[in-house]
Amino acid sequence: MTSLARDSLKPVLMLGGLGYLVVLAVSLVWMHTPPEIVLLLTVAGVASGVLAMNPLIGVHAFVLMWFIETTMTQEQEGVSLMKVIGVVILGGWLLSVALHRRLNLRFYALLFVGLLFLAWCGISTIYAIDTPMALARVFTYTQMLIAIAMLLSVVDTVPKLRGVFWAFVVWTTISSVIALIGYYLGMTRVAVGQLGNRNLLAIYASMAIICAFLLFQSSESKAAKAVLGGSLPILFLGLALTLSRTGLIALALGLAVASYRVLRERGFLLLIGSLATVCVLLFILPDAFWRRADSIIPAVERQQETFGLRVKLWRIGIRMAEDRPVTGVGPGNFTLAFPRYVRGPMLWFPRVAHNSYISVAAEEGLVGLALFLIINLLALFYARGAIHTASRLGYRPLIILATIVEANLLITMCVGMSGSNEHVKYQWAFFGLAMCVKRIAEDLSAEARPARVVQEAD
Repeated sequence: MTSLARDSLKPVLMLGGLGYLVVLAVSLVWMHTPPEIVLLLTVAGVASGVLAMNPLIGVHAFVLMWFIETTMTQEQEGVSLMKVIGVVILGGWLLSVALHRRLNLRFYALLFVGLLFLAWCGISTIYAIDTPMALARVFTYTQMLIAIAMLLSVVDTVPKLRGVFWAFVVWTTISSVIALIGYYLGMTRVAVGQLGNRNLLAIYASMAIICAFLLFQSSESKAAKAVLGGSLPILFLGLALTLSRTGLIALALGLAVASYRVLRERGFLLLIGSLATVCVLLFILPDAFWRRADSIIPAVERQQETFGLRVKLWRIGIRMAEDRPVTGVGPGNFTLAFPRYVRGPMLWFPRVAHNSYISVAAEEGLVGLALFLIINLLALFYARGAIHTASRLGYRPLIILATIVEANLLITMCVGMSGSNEHVKYQWAFFGLAMCVKRIAEDLSAEARPARVVQEAD
């Protein structure tokens, strides 16, 4: 933002702030609004002003929300404190857009398909078993769609994108430290930390390992390399002690993609160092980890334990999709519809589908599933396209960052096979980041084109 733009914004923000204070005073004195509500509105107003001045703060606040929302409030449909905070963050960005009169947005196909998916969710709501629950899920999807638009609008340079990944590594490492302290003090049976969910911590750790692993490749600062290198053992250990089989499988997939890129970049030292770190950590892991890891293949083959339960849930979700193939049972209605489609002793144990694709098919029908799959594939296509463009231009930093997006998209798609993450923040954030790397690649290509023309003319 130029200094002239900042100067022109100051009087607007001052007038807006004074008007907001007057409204709060009137509501407190004449309308007898509770002081707690007035305080909350005041904080929200100040936050919106700050975010309007610097929307990048809102992006980092959005990332931070992933790590504190389960601490402040349990995940639930309807209005919650974290959803209000989300509205404030997105409202700050929209206020910034209004003040600068510049959307700075490119309407890629993914955004268009996202709007179609949201519209179809609205149609599905008409036929939902529980309309208020469906509307709450539609509100969540609306927030996610606006959030990825915010990411595309704000994160438009390599340094900004790198900063987002750095923030994710830092917050995940802190969460892993908290989880390890709780585990080794005997406060928890597995590593969960403040998230309170071992599978969620495992997913974050696997994604953060990919971020740290590849950021190390592109960092030139010794201090940055030391921080990233130091975070990897903590993340590996934290992931292992969650005893999450899904996390281990997702990490293996992500590391396969990341290791291929590291080998292409001739980062043999990093690969050898990472393998050595993993080998050392293997010696300190408890027997429970080995039992859990050894049970992966037998559980899949025999459909036992939690995997066997997931298979039963998938069958119930498929029954819902077969019964209502077009509109589904309604957004967010899987748990409510569960008793109608269950057979046998599971009647009193309604659960989520534990599979994003079956969940979407059951709740929004096959049309919703097709749109959701297209969003996933488009995001993957954008990341892969950015890698090709950056390779052609010889711009290594973007190659690394786009590979981070690609690997983590594959992780989210893999996790979606055993978890219902179709409406969670990290899933949609990487849809937005895929558009960001596409945009940055297009900008770099446009900048390089005049230089090529000049060279050819010479």
